[in-house]
Amino acid sequence: MKSKSIFIAGLLMLLPAVSMAQENIQKAFDALKQSKDIKEVSARHSLDKDPDTGMMEGLEDTYDFMIRNSKARHLVDDIRKAFQQDEAQAYNVSSGTHGNSEDYISLAVGNSKKGGVAIGLMQGSKWIYACFLDPEDSLRQHRYAYALEWVDDGDKISGRIVKTYATTQKFRQSRYQSSTITVNGKNIKMSGSGFSSDGGFSWSGFSSEKTSEVWLTEFNTYKNLFLKNPDGTAANNYATQIYKLCKNAKSLEDVEKNMVATEIKRIKANTKDEFIQQLFDMSIERLKK
Repeated sequence: MKSKSIFIAGLLMLLPAVSMAQENIQKAFDALKQSKDIKEVSARHSLDKDPDTGMMEGLEDTYDFMIRNSKARHLVDDIRKAFQQDEAQAYNVSSGTHGNSEDYISLAVGNSKKGGVAIGLMQGSKWIYACFLDPEDSLRQHRYAYALEWVDDGDKISGRIVKTYATTQKFRQSRYQSSTITVNGKNIKMSGSGFSSDGGFSWSGFSSEKTSEVWLTEFNTYKNLFLKNPDGTAANNYATQIYKLCKNAKSLEDVEKNMVATEIKRIKANTKDEFIQQLFDMSIERLKK
């Protein structure tokens, strides 16, 4: 009986180390959010659960902030140090600089059919993200992702911190090699790489050569999907797909480009997300080239 009690006590001692693999990052995130010296620019939260089991399937916590008080600058440094402290427990860590619209990260939310959260769209930014397996998932199919992006122009720091919960990229790739959208009775195949992943991401799921009819059909599909829930977790995905289309719009005539630009301006008014608004602005600029 004594040996059994010792064994159970030993297991209990191990549990905190497993469940708090990203403890330092979470604490640093909370400290920044709770600081009175931080200006909240925008915040977004979503949670998806399995209605039968009550188990969490998807989570997004996105917090955009601005720091003008020099005394609060350490909060960003504290988060960077927290990433270093928790790095050993992460299975994927990446960082980069000089954010731009051509090369950025999309952190998945939920499964591969959900949208993602963009990291690296802020011009001249620095960013870091890390992924941790969910310790409560014995199948090792779900993960937490944490990210920080910031721009320091000397006078202020503009940034974003993100926490998402999703299936791992490895699991999604094994289940969703391709997806099909049916429009007007026609199947349009889209590579699985066209959805959100965790890092090193390029939206390369579609052929760059399309007829104007196919192009406009895809645009209309993503436009309608976006308008169904412009503040939902999938909105960023649909906006990014529209941007991808606009980068390759050579098949469109000028009158068609003008029509699309007008539609983008209309759907832009339906969202308050600054990153999505920037994507739509860049989409219109791409149509002009």
